[in-house]
Amino acid sequence: MNCLDVLRSTLFRVRFVLFATLLLLLVLDPVGANESESSPYECSKFKAPNDNTDENIVKEWKTADDALWKYVNEKVPAVLEHTGSVAFDEHLKGVQAILRYWNSPVHVTNSGLFHSIYGTEGFQGFSLPLSERSAIQELIGNKAEKLAFVFCMVDRTTMDDTVFDWKEEDAASNNTTIIYNFRSRPELGRFKISLTKEEWLDFLELSLADWLEQVEGAATKANPFFVWKAGEAYAYRRLAYRKMNEILSVERRERLGSKPTETLEAIMSTEAPETRHLVQARTPPVSDAAALALDALRANGEHIPIDLTPQPTNNDSFATTNSDEL
Repeated sequence: MNCLDVLRSTLFRVRFVLFATLLLLLVLDPVGANESESSPYECSKFKAPNDNTDENIVKEWKTADDALWKYVNEKVPAVLEHTGSVAFDEHLKGVQAILRYWNSPVHVTNSGLFHSIYGTEGFQGFSLPLSERSAIQELIGNKAEKLAFVFCMVDRTTMDDTVFDWKEEDAASNNTTIIYNFRSRPELGRFKISLTKEEWLDFLELSLADWLEQVEGAATKANPFFVWKAGEAYAYRRLAYRKMNEILSVERRERLGSKPTETLEAIMSTEAPETRHLVQARTPPVSDAAALALDALRANGEHIPIDLTPQPTNNDSFATTNSDEL
């Protein structure tokens, strides 16, 4: 084995231990604590378990998360000797907690816990090699893993195109044979990603919960990767998230009721007036490969703005959603 092979093998082992460590952190506090009393963020009011959660459901969640830990303990016992940062895993648990509050099915809540595991368009600080997909499928199930995989691979602009194309008549038609097509991130080759309607709705549910869980914290400081000034995080894909909420409020009214709308309105109401007119429609490239890929697409004639900072619009307030529109 040459030096390069040794280095690759070492890097893979390090990544796997980091992944296992992350799982340990997730399951040490499997169902989380009631954050509403300690968290400064509005989103903490829309997480479960909370004081109103049935204790039998809490026990079910704990049993499920304990089983997750049992798998990790059997497969990677060395993880017990390691510790890691909780910042990332707290977000993952937070997304799962919002989805549980929304009464999302298990495969969607499981996807919330693993939604960034392979690295995403906006987060590449930790990623598990795609060669480990089968292990994640075994761990959380194929439906949950597919949602996580798509979340990591997708060019979010192509997802948003399908969101903006939706009309309320689509729900009235009850056509379950529709296929929604995304593309992967440009630096990944723009391969086609196809979802059934139910998978697409699951994906919107996951995506909306993910952003609502983090936007308040993200807005507390500037972010050079997303080219935000402090307070501007609320602008990120603002119109797309509002539209996702509208879709879910119609397509999944029976299960979700008004919960996503209430969550969205409460969280977006925390935005300062100075930024409510801003919209950032596209994720700026967070890697050199992504930047080069966007340059290539521009050179090929695609209209992709150079300036991807939040831009002003004619609407002076996006703080809340008008329920009459839903």
